[in-house]
Amino acid sequence: MKRKLERVNGLVLCAIMAIMITGTIVCIHKLVNIDYNSYDNEVRLHVSEDVLAIEQGNYVDASYPYMVLDLSGMIIASKSEEYPVGRTVNINEFLTVDKSYSQNYGGERKCFALEKENSTYGFVIFFVPENRDQEQSNERKNAFLPVGVSILCSLILILCYMAYARRNIYRPVREISSSAKAIIAGNYDQEVVRIYGQKLQNDEVGDLIYSFELMRDELKEKQIKEKELQKASKELISCISHDLRTPLSTIKAYAEGLRDGIAREEKTRKEYVGVILTKTNLLVTMIKELLDYSNAQASRMEFRKKEVYLYDYIKPVIQELRGFIENKNIEFTVELSASNVLVKIDSKRITEVLYNLVENSIKYMDKEPAKIALSVKDDQDSIKFSIKDNGMGIASDDILYVFDKFYRAEKSRSSTIPGSGLGLSICQYIIHEHGGEITCSSHQGKDCQISFTLPIK
Repeated sequence: MKRKLERVNGLVLCAIMAIMITGTIVCIHKLVNIDYNSYDNEVRLHVSEDVLAIEQGNYVDASYPYMVLDLSGMIIASKSEEYPVGRTVNINEFLTVDKSYSQNYGGERKCFALEKENSTYGFVIFFVPENRDQEQSNERKNAFLPVGVSILCSLILILCYMAYARRNIYRPVREISSSAKAIIAGNYDQEVVRIYGQKLQNDEVGDLIYSFELMRDELKEKQIKEKELQKASKELISCISHDLRTPLSTIKAYAEGLRDGIAREEKTRKEYVGVILTKTNLLVTMIKELLDYSNAQASRMEFRKKEVYLYDYIKPVIQELRGFIENKNIEFTVELSASNVLVKIDSKRITEVLYNLVENSIKYMDKEPAKIALSVKDDQDSIKFSIKDNGMGIASDDILYVFDKFYRAEKSRSSTIPGSGLGLSICQYIIHEHGGEITCSSHQGKDCQISFTLPIK
């Protein structure tokens, strides 16, 4: 059983989990490694030269506004309009971090000590306009970027998988459902493979489609066979009524003659009784053929095959056939050249085939002297049996149909020749059940030969 879809599902799930885990790990790594002092270091490096100049008494125009305080808090130099020179401020206020200043003015105050001769003589306060908290906030936001990217990649992967599933899973399942509904409605011709593009996927859905198509074909075949059986049943009823009418009418007429005393002499009565018996035997034979044909159509004909050597089977049958044929004043010849090999057959059924073929030859015999020949020969991996007669033969156009049910080769004489037209059809069924083949060759007006093969055990 293929597991392609199961593997695809597992790969997609693993890929999504890997993307999300990787994004989360990168995010945590960035958050943990944010340098909260980097901004302070950058500011110190930026104003270091300005601090050095101020310590030397040069109050230059620095990068940021600033003011210089002595140790008492008096402003001795200022580059800020808010704090003029000479004003005294609370030094402690400027030396501590004032968050309210950052919130109100959008900047920070950076304080640096001023030293001369290794002693502090004052402080310089820089008013830095940039907000360190905002920069750190930006860094924190950037730290979450890998998570966002991983979510986006996961969504794209999910959308791709949904497109794949729609084409390879949902669409075929919908078509199978549609075909199943058609089957319920009696339509067995809606093929899933054709709708699916004549290409089976090498996955579980492909297995499902293949199994479903096998089921549909089996149901379709059974439907066709059922229709054929229904048609055959109608033909059977029609042919029974037609073929049985003549012998029954004859039996009825001769029975009424006996009843009404038309046959007054003993010889005439015996002739009447003989006709009645002949027609009764014909009816028995026809009914037996109809029963055999019905069993063959329903595959209920019993076969009891046994292993037997060819000569042990065929020699007694030849003796029976010789007596049966010669009693009808027909010349009978035999050619037995096959090897005495082991065959597995239902002796009763094969004998029925031989008798049926012989009776068929007798039935269509129209020449004097009448001749029937039986030959049994080796034929590769099988034994070939042939029954040949010098009767009326079969037209070349009719040879293809001689094994069809109810078929009569000589249509013009079908009303006078007794039988149901099922004999050769039943013979074909028996031979096929033995694994052999049956064929017919004929020259119209000259001869007819029917051959069949039986495989060697």
